[in-house]
Amino acid sequence: MGESALVGTPHRVAMRELYGSICATCRGPVVVEAFLWERDAPTPTKKAFRCGICAREGRALLIEAATEDDERSSQRLEQRGMAYWQFVERFGPDPNAQALGESTAALYTPRNLTALVATLRAVETAVPSSPARDVLLLCVLEVLISGSRLNTLAGRGAPLRVEKGRARRSHASQSREVNVWLEFDRTVRELVAWLAQHPSPARPRSATLALDTGDADLVLCQAPVEDALGGWSAVAAVALLGIRGTKPTDAGDGRVVGRERLLRTMRAALIDGHRGSRPEAPAVVYVPHADLTTIAAVALAGAGAGYRLRGITYQRDALSTAGASGSGAAAVCDFDRDVPLLRDQGAADASGIEDAIRAGVHEVIRSRGEPVATDRAAVAALESLAARKLLAPLTLARAGGVSELEVFLDHFRSALADAARSGIVKIELDGAAAEHAHDTTVYSLSDPIDAAPLDDRLEWGVWGLLSASRDVETRTLLRRAYGLFRDVETPDRELVERCIAAYGHQEDDGRWRLRDQDALVRRQADQTLLAIQLVDAGRRLGFKVHVGRDIERRPLPEAHGHRGGVLGDLMTEAERAADVAHESGIRSDALEYFDCAWYDKGRMVFLWQLEWTARLHRSVMALGEAVPDEDRVFRRYDRGRHGRMWRWTCSSRSWAYLQRWNKPANS
Repeated sequence: MGESALVGTPHRVAMRELYGSICATCRGPVVVEAFLWERDAPTPTKKAFRCGICAREGRALLIEAATEDDERSSQRLEQRGMAYWQFVERFGPDPNAQALGESTAALYTPRNLTALVATLRAVETAVPSSPARDVLLLCVLEVLISGSRLNTLAGRGAPLRVEKGRARRSHASQSREVNVWLEFDRTVRELVAWLAQHPSPARPRSATLALDTGDADLVLCQAPVEDALGGWSAVAAVALLGIRGTKPTDAGDGRVVGRERLLRTMRAALIDGHRGSRPEAPAVVYVPHADLTTIAAVALAGAGAGYRLRGITYQRDALSTAGASGSGAAAVCDFDRDVPLLRDQGAADASGIEDAIRAGVHEVIRSRGEPVATDRAAVAALESLAARKLLAPLTLARAGGVSELEVFLDHFRSALADAARSGIVKIELDGAAAEHAHDTTVYSLSDPIDAAPLDDRLEWGVWGLLSASRDVETRTLLRRAYGLFRDVETPDRELVERCIAAYGHQEDDGRWRLRDQDALVRRQADQTLLAIQLVDAGRRLGFKVHVGRDIERRPLPEAHGHRGGVLGDLMTEAERAADVAHESGIRSDALEYFDCAWYDKGRMVFLWQLEWTARLHRSVMALGEAVPDEDRVFRRYDRGRHGRMWRWTCSSRSWAYLQRWNKPANS
């Protein structure tokens, strides 16, 4: 190929001249490996090359600013020259196909498009039809993607988005114009080296796993949720293989096609695993970048392959970086084989399926004690259908020509549209709550939730782990923290890490221990001092004071020993004998859970709850129910603005807020 001369010059020489430049240090000739472009710039801004004279015999990659000669070289070729029309001609005479070809050709610089077409023609003319030519065409696919403007500075090409029959350029601010010939040469050499180390088996590859029946004890796989090519597969079929009439999927239709492909792929993989494993062998599927459709596709694929869904572990922020779908969530689907054949499954009507979906969503909200987003609601719906043995019958819907995945999605949307029938309300987040939310639609219960929110329970659980352990490793601490809450109660990774950072101190060796200021004795002493200050402040303002039952037996610090032995001694005899419940209008059983009360001055009553954690449910929700409706006034801190559950509950019950409290700088 390198010596083929389609235009009178060997191809290798033509490519060297096309990407040739001058080293700014030694003024020696070099071949540029990549030019760096700013978006919509007329010329490149930088170049990357290896100089055999001044850069360690060509081993070091140098990056320098592009010169005027480089700018003139990039503008020497026409935007719509011969290479442009040769590339478009491969898409055929159909106007729609030509529109796709022209929009795809616009993704390349004139230099790279010239090199790509010349390399492709060299493969087609210099190499006869053979397996070797097929391998070379496969390598051209690599430069077809990496040579476009979709190749960003991160060094990888993005999937091609096709909208309304035209290829769309990405929104990246910078791109790399790689040397097509060098990239093709590198790809061929790496592929040949890989094939040498991985020889083809003597027998043809089977479509199933290379396992005998009964060999495997566990079926473990990862769901292929990301499409690395996108519209490139259709473009490659036309440009490289000459298959005309291939219609690429639009970005909107591509999502539907992608999830159907995932459903079929996972069903086939799990069927293979079912055949090659023991009768009692379970299956576990890891779903990265999980969302509603991908989790549902995997769950339904397992049901269609003869597995029963035992549970789904879902975490919204399990991945440190989000994928192309924008989701950083991950899920683990656990299956077993305790399920009858599909032909033995009963039929399920639409009302039964939607009732089961609403019941699952209702249960997960009650268990977590907080509103849930759409993806987590879908996880609960799938588990509820599996528990009621309705998931497998749902897979029979494909026999009617409709995908079971589309049937489930329709039922799921319909069930949540009628969520009020099961006491579920839909909440649209706005303002600060929606600023960083992945999903601005959440679901809660219309009736009060008895369980404390998961974040409150997790915070207390992490504090308990740190107080009971000393010098514990990070891995052990995380495992114990996640062990406290499993299945539908699995907390977000960020919440766990923030709780550990709030109460823990990490030593130089990486081990964790409870911070000294968060020890129980220290916190109780601080609480006692604050209660003394509240008692004194109330007296100075002319109120009578009441000390709650939870702290009245706390011993007074040595500095206040002359005033009594415990906090209860700070009250006068009249205050001890007073009927505070009658004076304040609050139930006596609830009054005892407040730590301090000011009363008997006009009709004003101040109730104080001393809390040294960020748990707001007990103070605002549980104790707030004891305050008469017309007097529900609460002061909130900035830390509470992200508490979706209690903010929405306070708003729905018409509780008023004191919106701002500026603490003194020295407090």
